[in-house]
Amino acid sequence: MSSNDEKNPWVVRVCFSDDQTWERIKKQVAAPQPDPLSGLEFTANVRFVDDPSFANLSCHDIVRSLPADYSGYLAFVFDNQSKESDEHSLLVVDFSPKGDDPRDFERNPNQVPLEDIRTFRAIPSSIQSIENNLSIANMDFDDFRMAVRKDGIFEGFAS
Repeated sequence: MSSNDEKNPWVVRVCFSDDQTWERIKKQVAAPQPDPLSGLEFTANVRFVDDPSFANLSCHDIVRSLPADYSGYLAFVFDNQSKESDEHSLLVVDFSPKGDDPRDFERNPNQVPLEDIRTFRAIPSSIQSIENNLSIANMDFDDFRMAVRKDGIFEGFAS
């Protein structure tokens, strides 16, 4: 994990009531994940953001609070549901432009319209697969969103 790389998607903490669960989830996200086909291990290239100014923000407010030079259209969120659910699923947030207007691809996060924000939840160990594949455009957001379980949580693809 390259936690110092400013270009990596953020894992934003918005729930500040449980430090132990936050630390446990950070370790799970950062842990190398084995690829069943190659036997190689891969890590999520993310940046953990533990900033109280994000406390209790809505998904839209989180996106609009990202810096103007934020790289990419993806973020992960540790929220109350992450803290309270058994699997500690994170919210996966996509805010890529939905149209074909080239100007939309130059906009800052604070210019993202609400209708361009899409989400699903994912278990911490699956963040690596999501981040790695989206960052190289090997897959797109809908590939993951369509593979969620009936409860709306992505846990990985069946091998």
